[in-house]
Amino acid sequence: MKKCLFVLVFWFSALSGFAQIKFFQRHEIPSTLSEPIYEIMRIPGGLVSFRTFQAKSFSAERVFQFYKTDFNLKSGGLNEVAIKSGYDMIGYDTDQENLYILLSRGFNSGADKYILQIDLQSNQGIEFPADNLLPLDLIEFLVLDSKAVFMGNAEGRPVLQILNLENKSLHTVQGIYGNNTQVLQIRKMAELQALEVVVNRRGQYKSRETSILTFDMMGNLLREVKVDQFGEQGQEIMDGVLLADQNFQQVMIGSFGLMARNSYQGMYVLEINEFGEYEFKLYTLEDFPNFYNYMSEKRKAKQDAAVLNDLEKGKIPNIRYTYVVRDVWETEDSFVVYFDQLNILTSRGGGRGAISANNAYRYDRINRLGYVPYYMDPFVSPNMPLQSFSLYTEYQYQSAHFVKVAKTGQVLWDNAASYRDFSTNYPEPFGEMAVVGEDLFHLYTVNDQIRASFFRNGEKVFENMTFDLVLPDENGRVKSTDSGSLRLVHWYDRYFLLSGKQTVRYLNAQNMEEIKEVFFMDKILVDGDLYQPEESRD
Repeated sequence: MKKCLFVLVFWFSALSGFAQIKFFQRHEIPSTLSEPIYEIMRIPGGLVSFRTFQAKSFSAERVFQFYKTDFNLKSGGLNEVAIKSGYDMIGYDTDQENLYILLSRGFNSGADKYILQIDLQSNQGIEFPADNLLPLDLIEFLVLDSKAVFMGNAEGRPVLQILNLENKSLHTVQGIYGNNTQVLQIRKMAELQALEVVVNRRGQYKSRETSILTFDMMGNLLREVKVDQFGEQGQEIMDGVLLADQNFQQVMIGSFGLMARNSYQGMYVLEINEFGEYEFKLYTLEDFPNFYNYMSEKRKAKQDAAVLNDLEKGKIPNIRYTYVVRDVWETEDSFVVYFDQLNILTSRGGGRGAISANNAYRYDRINRLGYVPYYMDPFVSPNMPLQSFSLYTEYQYQSAHFVKVAKTGQVLWDNAASYRDFSTNYPEPFGEMAVVGEDLFHLYTVNDQIRASFFRNGEKVFENMTFDLVLPDENGRVKSTDSGSLRLVHWYDRYFLLSGKQTVRYLNAQNMEEIKEVFFMDKILVDGDLYQPEESRD
């Protein structure tokens, strides 16, 4: 009787816990918990994972390890290329079928550097010198058509340099270096052999001005769009995502508000035509009736009444916490936009205003699958300013917000999900959105679990459901997970990719239990059609 009861309990828990998320396929490679983690990037045939590694022995040489996996996580095996002694990876990028690794001898700004190019078809490596670079606190490294792009800070000012790997010419891009200036985003334009750079400058009267600059790969300025007339008096662009352009027609979407007060007011959509002329649409809480859907009904009613009261007084209602855009999914006739609302606290005290999200550089999280290079990870990067280690920052996530807006301007729907006051000291975005037809999935990890929310046609179907990490193979089970190593990213369609380090129990060929430490990648399928509300299962 007890056995039958256990089976029934397990069946019901599996029905509620695993029906919407299936651990579909898995790839493992031996790796101890103390070894460096593998970075991951997209390539045309799937993924490439890589790291620098040195075995724990006096005679071991430092090597660059990499392996490729297809869309079913099948791999041809691990490859190794020798690298110079004393050098470590500080940046990386892909261009077509090539992987480029920036290696540095030490982590100070003037350290010797070189570039390793890996042909992912032949698995052979070629070295290129990276000499005569300005001493930079590196922020970004990109490669396009055998041109390496270095972006960083020199004496507190941004610098952008382009190194031709073939003829070794070096160009310093003009119009970037300056006081009170930040580079917010760099986007490669492979079809035009050019770079788009989003720059934010603070003017004489503390007003912020956003410019979108287009350069060729020799550093020549092709076009500048200066957004110097935005919104009403005092309103400014707080952050934004520049989308892929078509025939020099560009779209940038993000949050806006009153920078002088660090007060967020809503979302903007900025459209730029081929002549560099722009127009914008602004959306406030008046346009988002479901903004407070992450709250209880009582709290939501109270906040909705406060918004209505502000509107009746002719005031634009403020968003309480930092409101930062995370992702934009573009369809033929609309945009689906994902924002996070979070409170940022530091050990120096104060909330939200202590550290602003609007000056952060926006990485290419699509091709890097949510990872950021070593040089921006304060937990492992030795080149961060020393004082940053004494400043503890906590990110208190309140809610995730989703808006579908037609390209003609109408808000088609909006909704929100709670983070249950989740807090972390990890500085990079970690929530992931997938849009498949009229379905929207939002996933993130907390410790060694996945939390998921699901929306269909803008209606919330379920919110913050919790799923344990399991193995697709019934022959093993997870003994422990290094939660700090976990990365969950949207891969394609309904599939997410979860990676990290685990200790796994399994049965060997002699049917004896053994334990192994691995770096793993799990392909996860999400399917909202399998969701069954509790009442339908009774």
